[in-house]
Amino acid sequence: MVVENVTRDSSSGYIGPELVVRGRLSGEGDVSIDGQFEGEMSIRGRVVVGATGRVRAPVQASYVGVRGRLEGAVGAADVVVEDGGELLGDVRALSVGLEDGGALHGTVDMDVTLPGDLVD
Repeated sequence: MVVENVTRDSSSGYIGPELVVRGRLSGEGDVSIDGQFEGEMSIRGRVVVGATGRVRAPVQASYVGVRGRLEGAVGAADVVVEDGGELLGDVRALSVGLEDGGALHGTVDMDVTLPGDLVD
């Protein structure tokens, strides 16, 4: 997923390939990361780490898709590690997908109760 045409009124966010962001990111909407993010992330929406994206953070979201590299614990309704993606951290999710060519290094707990705002 590539988020395009992000405006001030948009409920989506995009961290481009030349950007490095450090801090805490929270809110409602979708976030696409093709650059680097380090800190904490709590999103009521979709988080997609693109093929060039690098994330070092615990991530809470409704959906987490990984095409790049994510280092940190993940809590979500749905998690998918796609071909070329790498997730290093423990996962708590209702649904976990690992595509051929994707890598997940950590534990997976699918017997979880998530906060209501993370479940569609």
